[in-house]
Amino acid sequence: MSTPTDADTPTSSLRISMTLSGGASLGAYQAGAAAGLLTAVRHLTHEESVETTVDAIGGASAGSLVALCAAHSLLEGIDPVRLLHEAWVEGVSLELLRGRGGRAPLSFERLRDRVPALLEPRNESGGPTERGPRQEHPIAVHVGLTGLQGLDYPIRGLRRDRPVTGTTYADWGRFQLEPGGGLEQITKPEGEAPLDFVLASAAHPGGFAPRILDRRRDEKGYESRGIENFPESGKLWYADGGLMQSQPLGRVLAAARHLEGGGGDARRIHLLIDPRSEDPAGSGQWSDPDFDPSWQIGLARSLAILPAQVLYEDLRRIEKDNSRILWADQLIEALAPHLGEGAADALREVIGRIDEDRKGLRADEPELEDARERSGDGDGDGDGEGEGARLLRRAVDEIAGLAGERPVEVDVISPLLVLDEPGGSVTSLLAGEMMGDFGGFLSRELRASDFGLGYESVLAWLPDGLDRCGVDADAAKRTVGAVEGCRLYGWEDVRRGDAGVGDLTWEARLQIVRQGLQTARVLASGAGDVRALRERLGNPLERMRGMIAGRSGRGGGGQDGG
Repeated sequence: MSTPTDADTPTSSLRISMTLSGGASLGAYQAGAAAGLLTAVRHLTHEESVETTVDAIGGASAGSLVALCAAHSLLEGIDPVRLLHEAWVEGVSLELLRGRGGRAPLSFERLRDRVPALLEPRNESGGPTERGPRQEHPIAVHVGLTGLQGLDYPIRGLRRDRPVTGTTYADWGRFQLEPGGGLEQITKPEGEAPLDFVLASAAHPGGFAPRILDRRRDEKGYESRGIENFPESGKLWYADGGLMQSQPLGRVLAAARHLEGGGGDARRIHLLIDPRSEDPAGSGQWSDPDFDPSWQIGLARSLAILPAQVLYEDLRRIEKDNSRILWADQLIEALAPHLGEGAADALREVIGRIDEDRKGLRADEPELEDARERSGDGDGDGDGEGEGARLLRRAVDEIAGLAGERPVEVDVISPLLVLDEPGGSVTSLLAGEMMGDFGGFLSRELRASDFGLGYESVLAWLPDGLDRCGVDADAAKRTVGAVEGCRLYGWEDVRRGDAGVGDLTWEARLQIVRQGLQTARVLASGAGDVRALRERLGNPLERMRGMIAGRSGRGGGGQDGG
């Protein structure tokens, strides 16, 4: 854990933000971990007088669906353990996701119809479940997306009158969910609701067709980021957000700062929930010369690397930013006493040029415009050393890319926390990892195992994690006991880690056969698309062959002439 703040004094206020990675059926792990964390949040706030607020939750792929469920449970006062267990263990299966017709092997259409029932659980008599206290602070939900059109923006080149055109396929959706907003704020309006965004983010190209979203409401936001080719229709097609994320942790932190809206003495922590976190032993086979991986194994590994690389690069960036904030503070403290007469005017002029230049640059994080409180947006009416120091801080923060940022503790919750021994492997713990992480959809038992593993990981994190956050030792112990008491079952009682096809029931194996038939149906119906693609590529290929043949002929003639 990165610890930029002093945790010796017990805290009375804790602010949390979370990022959840992707992983198809491994969303069950993230759901279990989120359920444990939110149970701890509720207990700290309402039983221990430690005001604990979740400011922002972000995710991509399956993680975005877990994020939406988690935010809803907290804002509506619904038991997070029961809601997330119902949604991810009881409510999702391969049968529910199997596509109908020839468009894709899998489909979210029936799941979307079931979401209201999953998010509004009922008791045995059919009435609404009893609700507890809810969080009275809104939650920002950030959804990572992979855009299939691509968004063009200018990049200043050597000649500023003719900028280079860049293209990004990383996109996102931002939502602010309010306490008591109910299902309406999640499911409406169709085509641009948070639910539609998370389903688009979870549309893995290995099984799901792309999904279209209405972005007309965000047109001005695209324009402010310098996007040049926003479509006239205002609608864009998307696929799995885990494939092409951009600063997934940083954007959630920016959203949290925007909602928090001020300083204060609260301890801040950002948690990454990642079922894929591998110890070195878990990837050792990829340096073994005797290992002979098949095409499928190589493909699965390559697809897993993409989101993991982005997440951990961003985690490292945040760690560096924490250090840069400390260095910037030290620099300002050393220089401020030596600022002479006229320094404030000179610094104000520099800041003005920075602001003007920024208007011509693509702004990846519009939230920063509303989160510059640390840098001191206001210049004040007075002059002298105080004003000069504020302006110096503003200039240093802008140049260093620290505007609006504050130190934040970061930590990872993963299966590594519950490994039986240092040499163990995460693969031996996860149950739904087979079949490219879709294996958990075959069996409730596999999903229950991963849900229990996620919950167990939080129980392993809480004692040390709460201590590092400055929570009083006795309060932390009682919180761990409360989380322990709310879990539905012990992980060891349902543990099915490292499961393979041979461990499945005959009913689950039959599901594989049915899914294979559906996939074959889709491939057969798409044969015309393949032929059309070949025809579209045919002319350029023929022209290229003609050019090569022509060059070869000209070359021969030259040699003969010589």
